[in-house]
Amino acid sequence: MTRSRGAIVNILSANALAPMPFVIPAYSLSKAAAFSMTQSLRALVAGQGVRVHAVLPGPVATDMTQGSNVPMASPESVAQAIFDAVGNGEKEIFPDPASAPIGARWRDSVGKLLERQLAGGGTRQFVSEGASCSPSSSTGMVRTAAVWRAYSAKPG
Repeated sequence: MTRSRGAIVNILSANALAPMPFVIPAYSLSKAAAFSMTQSLRALVAGQGVRVHAVLPGPVATDMTQGSNVPMASPESVAQAIFDAVGNGEKEIFPDPASAPIGARWRDSVGKLLERQLAGGGTRQFVSEGASCSPSSSTGMVRTAAVWRAYSAKPG
């Protein structure tokens, strides 16, 4: 993969970001775990020329959604949107009308900010400032909370 400078495209679900615990808990849980794996893999192979994309669609007309009473995108339209987004270098792909508004907010979210910080060595930064990011370290947790408060207070 690294020699060809390829791309990994993981098909997930918008439920990776916002679970439906009372309807499909195991599905939501597995998609959230796969999204976390995708983010980690992206950071691990970033310097090797391998791009890692997460596709987070809303409802798509497939065998799994047959009989559902919600608006769904066609598999063809979702596939085309994925190809276009990979070609444009989008890391998270929200390929349909139901997921597009989530994508617009995700790109500026605290979760995405944290991913960027950690992928860029944010953990090392916290440690070098004398605070650990370990959940067992109250100092690290307080510092992390302060970062989120400062981010949340920003206008917009």
